Amino acid sequence: MTTKAISALAVVLLAAVAFHQQLAAPARAAYIACPAVLQDMTPCLPFLQGGDRSPSAGCCAGVRSLYASADTTAERRATCECLKTAYLQVQAKLSAAQALPGDCGLSLPYIITPDIDCNT
Repeated sequence: MTTKAISALAVVLLAAVAFHQQLAAPARAAYIACPAVLQDMTPCLPFLQGGDRSPSAGCCAGVRSLYASADTTAERRATCECLKTAYLQVQAKLSAAQALPGDCGLSLPYIITPDIDCNT
């Protein structure tokens, strides 16, 4: 899979993670690396690029894993920025990116967009 496709998928998941929980978590040493974010999203590329009609089980597992791993504000912001950058590099369909969280059983209180503000 191409880096562009991985990036698009990452954007969707990042946005979901970045904005799902805005509760302040206790300070702790935590770091989410962009390559790990993209790895979780790789199985979603066929869906995000319009080749598959629905996300695969592996895609949804990656989305849920990413969502669960970013449990602090700093981690959600880092994940969001990674996915946002990736989205700009791939040719993902916005409608697929917006549908992905719901298709994988996650409910988000915001709409995913390519210009989402990762700092809110």
